[in-house]
Amino acid sequence: MNEVAREAKVSLGTVSKVLNGDATVAAERRERVLAACDRLNYQRNQIAASLRRRHTHTIGIIIPDILNTFYAALVEKLENLASAAGYTVIIVTTGEDPQRTQARIGVLKQRQVDGMIVIPSLDSSGLLATAVGDDMPCVIIDRIAANDPYPSVATDNVDAAYQGTRHLLSLGHRHIALAVNTPRLWNTQERIIGFEQAMREAQAKADLRIVGMTVEEAQLSISSLFREPDRPTALFTANNLVTLGAVRAQIDSGLKIPDEISLLAFDDFEWLKLLQPAISAIQQPVDQIAVEAWRLMFHQLSKRSIAAPHIRAAAQLIIRGSTVGYVGAGRKVVAL
Repeated sequence: MNEVAREAKVSLGTVSKVLNGDATVAAERRERVLAACDRLNYQRNQIAASLRRRHTHTIGIIIPDILNTFYAALVEKLENLASAAGYTVIIVTTGEDPQRTQARIGVLKQRQVDGMIVIPSLDSSGLLATAVGDDMPCVIIDRIAANDPYPSVATDNVDAAYQGTRHLLSLGHRHIALAVNTPRLWNTQERIIGFEQAMREAQAKADLRIVGMTVEEAQLSISSLFREPDRPTALFTANNLVTLGAVRAQIDSGLKIPDEISLLAFDDFEWLKLLQPAISAIQQPVDQIAVEAWRLMFHQLSKRSIAAPHIRAAAQLIIRGSTVGYVGAGRKVVAL
């Protein structure tokens, strides 16, 4: 900048004003500064400038697993929103490890991010307040703890699971299994509550199956479920990884969907439409969750008050060919 000032025959302060877009600089001086920048091939050090202003215009996004299609879709939407607002994102993964979560948060703080958007890993919610701190803008997505100190956005999981279960009940199914990864996650607990509420109202027995955190674990557990002599007539999978494990188990077992069992998935993605039959699903409002999360983040960055810090968004039931009516013994089904 000193070289630019000498070349343009202006003060260092004038150069600084021009590069920061100060409209008070006379047009003739502005042109001299810009021409000097061109002649000297001056490239502004954006990082140094950001650190001087105590803002880096970067946001850290912390997710358990980038291969999870729901998280990947959320990250894409958030990155687009951040970019449109002039921010860059740094994405880190935690692999469902609380210690790794703390370490990743530490790395982001060392990078001096302006804020963090976090999907907590398993058993890490209680550590977030200590790891993130009081002065860091932060928004929690999807896996919300009962008493989160930060603004949060998630699907209304109780209602979504309730409506999905009601759909299966309306088709005549009374033996319905809900396959979940683990009840130790808030969103899974909420889905269990909605499922059990609908089953209780229908005076049907809720069959809850805990099948593990990975696709492979879910596949093994659901394969065993499919071999049971009194297997359910309908299976409700509580997230996309469990759904993928169920589809693999169904292919391995040769069980026919929906002729021998109906399948309803929590989370809707393109590959569900490509299967034969296409899989009915609870569609989480990814766009709305991302927009609300960025709004809550931008309010904190702008030091603006937040009237409603905890947002719960409604999901949508998408009915396709994998859920059909159950008509009695023999596991026969009929399309309604």
